[in-house]
Amino acid sequence: MKLKVSGGVPEGSYLAKFTKVEPTTNGFGPGLKWAWEITSGANTGQSVICTTSNSPSPKNRCGKILSGMLGKALNTGEEFDTSTLVGQNFLVIVRKSETGGTFVDSVTKAPVA
Repeated sequence: MKLKVSGGVPEGSYLAKFTKVEPTTNGFGPGLKWAWEITSGANTGQSVICTTSNSPSPKNRCGKILSGMLGKALNTGEEFDTSTLVGQNFLVIVRKSETGGTFVDSVTKAPVA
């Protein structure tokens, strides 16, 4: 039997396919859990997850993730259907946190080859 220790991916830049965003609840209350699957390199197939508030604004993490994925600034009152982003490729930047773990710092449209 093969066992694999789970944990976050190392700090770095990853090409990843957006797989889903779904409602979640944690110690901070209701929010959204965003997920991407890495599509190239040594971490291919691993998931990258980011939890945000469930209300985007230009200054919060939810708004910054959404703005990066859309490739444009958010406008007040604008509505988005995130299901249209599922299956698209993005560049996900993972940074090391002060506690030693890693977190999704930013997401942008993937560069065109």
